[in-house]
Amino acid sequence: MRDLFSLLARAAASDSTVLIEGETGTGKEVTAQAIHDASERRDGPFVVIDCGAIPGQLLESELFGYQKGAFTGASNSRAGAFEAASGGSIFLDEIGELDLDLQPKLLRVLESRTVKRVGTTHYAPVDVRVLAATNRSLRYEVKEGRFRSDLFYRLAVVHVKLPPLRDRLQDLPLLTSSILKQLGVTGNELQELVVESDLEEQLARCSWPGNIRQLRNYLEQRVALGSSIPPPTGDSLLPYASAHARPPPSLAFPPPPSPLLRPTAPAPPPALSMPEVAFELPLKAARDQWNSIFELRYLEELLRRHSDNVTAAAKAAGVNRVHLYRLLWKHGLRESEAK
Repeated sequence: MRDLFSLLARAAASDSTVLIEGETGTGKEVTAQAIHDASERRDGPFVVIDCGAIPGQLLESELFGYQKGAFTGASNSRAGAFEAASGGSIFLDEIGELDLDLQPKLLRVLESRTVKRVGTTHYAPVDVRVLAATNRSLRYEVKEGRFRSDLFYRLAVVHVKLPPLRDRLQDLPLLTSSILKQLGVTGNELQELVVESDLEEQLARCSWPGNIRQLRNYLEQRVALGSSIPPPTGDSLLPYASAHARPPPSLAFPPPPSPLLRPTAPAPPPALSMPEVAFELPLKAARDQWNSIFELRYLEELLRRHSDNVTAAAKAAGVNRVHLYRLLWKHGLRESEAK
């Protein structure tokens, strides 16, 4: 990764066209944004075009713009993405999806730094840096005749290949900490989630076919729903999609009543007994089940003692209000839209 960061730093200092290749979820757009932000064009626009999401017949006008009357519905002239990005950078995502008939037109733009709007014969100069990304191997696409070799070489002035997450598992602690902080998990809550639940050890056993995007989705799910959500296994993109992955054991207590059905008068304090230990389960599963039952009983009594006042309950429990809301949502004691 040090060699990659060094390459990105040198690329940012230049004005060269950059081609970023990598599997889905490896952070290609984030990399392109970082190159732009570290370049002399940082104060200019950063325009993103997804070449795989726009039909071919519309992509030309999106990229190069069109003149009034160029086609049915063109009631006004419109600048394309290249003109809009003038003074900054344009990011062409999924460039491998670009139609063959559009490829020579893009090649001309790269070579001459001029664009011709649809419906005109006039070429206008543009001052723009081009960054492109694909999850395909463009060398292979060239061999198969689906991508022009001259366009490939024009794009790959600086060729960046992002490694998949499975090849950089040593970065998991840093990535996990950074993502959790972005999700608002800090301090004791971060310590509890990462260290006490052996999270990093669990994550290191996964192959992460969806790479960093999948890791972020899983961590967000775990923060929202609790530590009983196991990491994905095998080549699955979802925690329970693999035949070898099992959801956590069901808890032996009925779901809490809906807040709409709660009696207005406070109920008498329940007899808080410690949950039974499920000795038939593995240690980790038994501990998670015990903790979950304990948390539910504690939270119900905490809310009862403070008349459902979450702020007062959080203060009494010694946790911040956001963390308490997450626990209440996890155990069905609050609706998910509560903040």
